Amino acid sequence: MERLRLATPEEVEKIKAVANLDETSIVLALTTQAGVPLAVVRTVVEVDPVVHPEGMSPRLKAIFQRDIEIFLSAKGVPSYFFNVHTDNTEMLSVAETLGGFRQSTAPEFRYQVKL
Repeated sequence: MERLRLATPEEVEKIKAVANLDETSIVLALTTQAGVPLAVVRTVVEVDPVVHPEGMSPRLKAIFQRDIEIFLSAKGVPSYFFNVHTDNTEMLSVAETLGGFRQSTAPEFRYQVKL
């Protein structure tokens, strides 16, 4: 087994359709007897959680979201990520109406590893 390395352009091309690559992406690879696993490491902006006061109107929520996006855009952020629980149908609808698109292809749990 070799050491961890940067993926070749050909290896990167193979995963482009499923990897959501951007200008911050680095694709790592490891040549093994069982094949070459690939991992995408990227720097992302995440807006999560967004906490609204109970009873806040949808209009005020939209204004707050708009202002967050104006702030991010002014900082040169090209996109951001956020999470929505799969059972929160109202927020799922709002997210997609406002131009968000799902990255997950199935329900999943989100983890954090502290280094």
